[in-house]
Amino acid sequence: MNKNNVCIITLGCSKNTVEAETVAGLFVKEGFKIISNVEEADIIVIHTCSFIQDAQKESKYQIQQAGLLKQKNKNLKIFVSGCLAQLLQDKIKKEYPFIDGYVGTGNFDKIVKLIQENKFFFKTKVAGGVTNFKTRVLSTNLPSTYIKISEGCNHKCSYCIIPNIRGSFTSRPVKAIVDEAKFLADSGVKELNIIAQDTTSYGIDIYQKLSLSKLLKEISKINQFKWIRLLYAYPSTINKELLETIYEKENICNYIDIPIQHVSKNVLKNMRRPTNTRQIIESIKNSFPNIILRTSLIVGFPNETDADFKELVAFIKQNYFEHVGIFAYSDQKTAISYKFKNKISKEIIEERLNILATEQFKNVIKNNKNKIGKTFEVLPEFVSKNKVWGRAYFQAPEIDNMIIVSKRDDISLGQFTNIKIKGYKDYDLIAK
Repeated sequence: MNKNNVCIITLGCSKNTVEAETVAGLFVKEGFKIISNVEEADIIVIHTCSFIQDAQKESKYQIQQAGLLKQKNKNLKIFVSGCLAQLLQDKIKKEYPFIDGYVGTGNFDKIVKLIQENKFFFKTKVAGGVTNFKTRVLSTNLPSTYIKISEGCNHKCSYCIIPNIRGSFTSRPVKAIVDEAKFLADSGVKELNIIAQDTTSYGIDIYQKLSLSKLLKEISKINQFKWIRLLYAYPSTINKELLETIYEKENICNYIDIPIQHVSKNVLKNMRRPTNTRQIIESIKNSFPNIILRTSLIVGFPNETDADFKELVAFIKQNYFEHVGIFAYSDQKTAISYKFKNKISKEIIEERLNILATEQFKNVIKNNKNKIGKTFEVLPEFVSKNKVWGRAYFQAPEIDNMIIVSKRDDISLGQFTNIKIKGYKDYDLIAK
């Protein structure tokens, strides 16, 4: 196949973003050109997500949209990669006969060679990860990006299909991660976000002990990083050593994303999650009160009673979490919970979503009021309608609220600057 324009459509989480950036580098190495305009592409690669039903719907929608483009351009090549291809396996070609090839989670890095050979390919072995960071092409000019420290997951949460798609937990060696971190620092990255399916179990497989603290200490030695941020932490593997490391190292943000999903022991047991989650969060905030916590919650899990939900609402009212993502339970056919009885109706789920969101919004307003008059170092990220939008250390990229500043000459995108908070508008802070 001739060298062509390639458009990579990346769906889902930041872990998919890292994989797509790495594969983009493989394309460039072979003489392909990466473009962002899908209508000018000769090859479209859709790197899919299947974590919840909405993600699957979005992946399928993008495949269908690419198919419409192919009706206009018969020479257009369409390839599907990642979680949806792994989930559907050989059914994907039957469902979308117009696609030209497909690879699963463990073979994404082979896609360039397969496209060059103009053949179909799928390997059903469950695996994941693309770790050849030397080919990575960052998808943004801003000094913020992600680094993936492990692949797969050993937890058997009843609602989750990720272990079936991504395989068992596999850590990358410390040296490999630090080498990539140095590569990113030399590329101009100032904010490094640590990601994995489960970051806090890092090292348990290759070093036989929890080793995230050790890894963070090594990364923190790279002086170019102003912010190092920890995402996707599993509650039961957060230990005192890790928390002390975050507090002690100046360039590690006092911020942890801990998806707890729920606090009711009844629901957590059915989810196959740690039933002492409430105690873990309370202990963290009691010992390290200034640490910023983010979480994700699932509402409407099968068998979630009114009492279970009220317990969750009461916990949220305690305002332990600066940021909360609230999701409706998503039924997955291959998940254990799909067979659970006593499913919650859509109407009740919607009602509970609204109640929980209302309570968290009260926390947001309270937290925003407490920041008025304070000055924070902010990373400006984009301009819209003569306003600059940026983030402080307590705001993760893409998922948290932002700080809005009137556009002025002394603020440059990607350049850290001190900004004083003067107010707020709903979730976002207003600064001057």
